[in-house]
Amino acid sequence: MSAQPILVSVIIAVQNEGIDLQTTLESMKVSRVASSYEVIIVDEGSVDGCCDFLIHYKFDKPLRKFKAQSGISSRQLGAFHALGSYLIFCSPRLYFEDGWMEELLEPIQHGRADCTTPDFTAQGRPDNIQRCELPAGGLFASIYNFPAVSKQGDIPWLSSDCFAVSRQTFQELGGLQDGFFTKEIETAEFSLRTWLLGRVCYYVPQICLTLVFRHNYPPDERLAYWGSDVINLTRMHFEEEIIAKTRELVRACDGEQYVGPDRKEFDAAGEKYLKIRKFDPVWFAHRFDIML
Repeated sequence: MSAQPILVSVIIAVQNEGIDLQTTLESMKVSRVASSYEVIIVDEGSVDGCCDFLIHYKFDKPLRKFKAQSGISSRQLGAFHALGSYLIFCSPRLYFEDGWMEELLEPIQHGRADCTTPDFTAQGRPDNIQRCELPAGGLFASIYNFPAVSKQGDIPWLSSDCFAVSRQTFQELGGLQDGFFTKEIETAEFSLRTWLLGRVCYYVPQICLTLVFRHNYPPDERLAYWGSDVINLTRMHFEEEIIAKTRELVRACDGEQYVGPDRKEFDAAGEKYLKIRKFDPVWFAHRFDIML
């Protein structure tokens, strides 16, 4: 009898996660799901030994580990190696519940959505990656106002801690953009692009995953480059006025240090998507009551 085909690829990028990855895999192991799946770990140069346990780890599903490559999105790399028809990107700090995978995929499989994200509850306190008070109701404050759900159940921003998409749709949308430092803004750019290209992001409150925040060492220094990331997001999709406002916001928060140099690859990516998008960012802002 042939092995059951893999339906879902769960992709987890890690860097110095302490015991987070092991506890996440233990929770995934005991959560009851009907779907066949594999787990792909992408190690972003951890020096704390957080992946060492994988050498002898017993997991009853296929589990593969890859080494991240400089300049390439780690989660994009994981997706490249994925065998599943559906991709679920997870952070290494999650506790799962029974049936989470099927509930998350159901709107996609029935054509109501192209990407989905669940609800969360949290234990512990996340590191504060926002460098200053962001304007209420503004573009970037809205990213952290999760979940900002419309009456239809649509959501502007997928969560970087967990979101699902079919592999075909992921490829049609162009995948995750290389060059971002933070997973939050990398995911926000993908969410925005999903909407601008005429697809739908959807919130699935029936599933509530638990986020557990621990203080791991060494700390993630990439979080300091949030300002550079938000500038590059606007460079991809917005007009010069919004780009200039974003630069001033970052300067007010962090000074010139994190404005960062011009990154031509983001301009080139924006030009590529401009040719095929179905909506513009003003439509997106009006759709979700976001002030530009």
